[in-house]
Amino acid sequence: MMKNIPAKYSSWTEHELLLGIQSGDYAAFTEIYNRFIDKLHSYSQKIQLDAIDREDVIQEVFSSLWIRREDLAIDNLGAWLYMAVRKQSLYQLRKKKYQDQYMENIINFVTPFFDPILGTIQEKELQSFLDKELSKMPPRAQEIFRMSRNDFLTYKEIAQKLEISEATVRKQVQNVLKVFRYKLGPRTLEGLLLAAILFEKK
Repeated sequence: MMKNIPAKYSSWTEHELLLGIQSGDYAAFTEIYNRFIDKLHSYSQKIQLDAIDREDVIQEVFSSLWIRREDLAIDNLGAWLYMAVRKQSLYQLRKKKYQDQYMENIINFVTPFFDPILGTIQEKELQSFLDKELSKMPPRAQEIFRMSRNDFLTYKEIAQKLEISEATVRKQVQNVLKVFRYKLGPRTLEGLLLAAILFEKK
């Protein structure tokens, strides 16, 4: 439980609680949390996420409920919470799957040629270099690249969010990667890794 609240809230209907949080009543939000937290934990165990990820999903759902409380149109609070947990869990699963495939593709690309020196890559130095170079690029290019690589959104999803064409998104990402490759040099191992990234994400 988050904290003790006045007993009256325990008798409130879901509709009354929703009206309460829409008006900024944090005690009503706390009652929603207390009423559903155990049920959502039980529900989330059916989804193939580890305990830490499941907890993150549930906290993200409750945070979203509070932050967006004035804009959400919810008819059935319980159904909305279950659906939100399911959608957020599927996003986490897709994100993890993409991360695993992403690293596997890079390693498969490089290993046949560079296996003896693969362990010498200075990952932190490379990431620092890439972050610095990215910060020099146009704001829109930075935004699109981070949505693609950090948020694991597809080109189609980015295009929809930014209201631009999918081709524009693809071109922006490829331009960023080409700059990285040029800065690193075509004969460096890091450059070849970035080549793998360039052709892996379509």
